[in-house]
Amino acid sequence: MKHRTRLGMAARWLGWAIVGVSTCIALQAYAATTWRAYTYNAAATVTAVKGLNALFDQIRNSTGNELAIRLNLGGTLAISATNITEAVAGNVVQMGDDAFFVGSVPVGGTVRLPLLIKDRPAFDRAWAAEEPFLKAAYEKKGIVLLGHYTFPLNVIWSRKKLTTLSDIAGQKIRVISPEQAEFIKRLGGIPVTLGTSEVAAALDRGVIDGVTTASSGYGYIWRDMLKYRYNLNVSFIDSLILANRQAWLALTAQQQAAVQRDIDAATTHISDAMAVEEDSLTSQLAAKGIVVTTPSAAEVAQATQLISPYWDTWAKARGDSAEQALTKVRAAIGR
Repeated sequence: MKHRTRLGMAARWLGWAIVGVSTCIALQAYAATTWRAYTYNAAATVTAVKGLNALFDQIRNSTGNELAIRLNLGGTLAISATNITEAVAGNVVQMGDDAFFVGSVPVGGTVRLPLLIKDRPAFDRAWAAEEPFLKAAYEKKGIVLLGHYTFPLNVIWSRKKLTTLSDIAGQKIRVISPEQAEFIKRLGGIPVTLGTSEVAAALDRGVIDGVTTASSGYGYIWRDMLKYRYNLNVSFIDSLILANRQAWLALTAQQQAAVQRDIDAATTHISDAMAVEEDSLTSQLAAKGIVVTTPSAAEVAQATQLISPYWDTWAKARGDSAEQALTKVRAAIGR
């Protein structure tokens, strides 16, 4: 009888201990700082989203479970792609992945001026020259700019025939920035700005005829709705990793250092991974019937001549900061 009593007491103590440990674990999880992050990216399968999810797992590990970041895909919150910067500024979300920021921070368009930057190494130099202006603009909004990743290029795709520069005329092309819109307009096209989550439906309904994107961006995702790819790199597109300043300052110095270190590594990895897969995905699309055309040197020269006067008028219209940024960028790339 005494043996059974001791066993019963031991079982009760063990039960209480398990409850206590579970409660402690739950409290630890509850006590961890949790951020919401939002991206314009609407597909979990693209390289950028995979990279962001891996980044947030790494941040949780690096901070010892002290900071958890949950990623919300484009279209899952009542935040438009063009309002991500403002959502971060207002602490609606604590972190943003924003490629549609130029409307909120115009100086960011410096490195997106059509046909200004010819290759990725030049883009990296240009971005470094623009970075101080971009950070200062975000500081005024109560946002910390923590990093960026870069798509390998942004070419033009369409459901309609698109094998020459002149084929753009009359086509409704979805663009990512006002700078791209100006380029399409000067070629006789009709620019349409849409968030990434809205594009598939717009293509399906004929609201737009084509898009600017990379194969490693959404060219592959939207492959069933597109028939032509015209390899004119309109501009490189950078996507910024932003944090609400108050939320950022609430982290310890050690946590901030860990987050920054992880973001630096992850954004480099995302950029490099997309660059590596670009040619492979484009070849796969060509094998499945998408007509891939590379413009002639004469067409590139024609397009450049058409858009190059816009570079300086763009900067003048946006004030001293943009003019200074453009001067620095052009010096960095030798143009």
